[in-house]
Amino acid sequence: MSGCSGGDSPETSPTASRTADEGDGPRPLSVDEAQRLSMMRYTNYTDGVRALRFEVTDGARTFAVDGWADFAAHVGYARVSEDGGDPQLVAWTLSGITSHAPVGPSGPSGGGDGDGGPPLPPPDDTAWTSSALNPEQSRLHAMLALVFQAASDRPDNPLLLQQTDARWLRSDEVGGVTVDVVAGPTADRAYDPATATTAPDGSDATVRYWVDDESRLRRLEARLGAGGDWTAVDFADAPGVHFAGEFLETTASG
Repeated sequence: MSGCSGGDSPETSPTASRTADEGDGPRPLSVDEAQRLSMMRYTNYTDGVRALRFEVTDGARTFAVDGWADFAAHVGYARVSEDGGDPQLVAWTLSGITSHAPVGPSGPSGGGDGDGGPPLPPPDDTAWTSSALNPEQSRLHAMLALVFQAASDRPDNPLLLQQTDARWLRSDEVGGVTVDVVAGPTADRAYDPATATTAPDGSDATVRYWVDDESRLRRLEARLGAGGDWTAVDFADAPGVHFAGEFLETTASG
């Protein structure tokens, strides 16, 4: 949705209430739904650190990721386990990834009630191994990169979002919180049924957003690969968690 950013959008409240039933989905976004979606990435940015948890299948390997994303600093830090084996510590930015064998106790739990996230602060040593983030070659890397696309230092344009092929799909719940499930736009431009190459019902979307009444992203779903498999990332609050500064200091030479 990066192209939907704009400085000319009207002032909106992230707590705008839902309007009366707008009809069953899939359907275009209502005014309130577009405003909540337009504030979603900015809400992540202003929240800063949020817990995350997901599993992704990459070829014959399944990775379980439990940790945090700092949406303002664009630094993530997680414990990554492969098929139940010994986990690694992984940190990533918009362009790079670095890994380390786990040390010390787990930190507070990430996006769920598991054994906890990676230790805090990050290990302060030289045992970090770094490489470029490669979303084209790895589904794990693709999901890590996608996380940071869910944040922006400014709201998106709700008027433009209403004109795209973004579609409201249904109401649902995440952890007892009511959310709108929205198929994200396939392009940052107005949708014209006469010339469009995508379906009008949102079925060609590759990203779905689960957004609550406060414009807070509770779940992000991404469709990876030609098979159309969906991978879900669950987000939660992370009060008191800080790691980006320590990571940048202790792993910069990794």
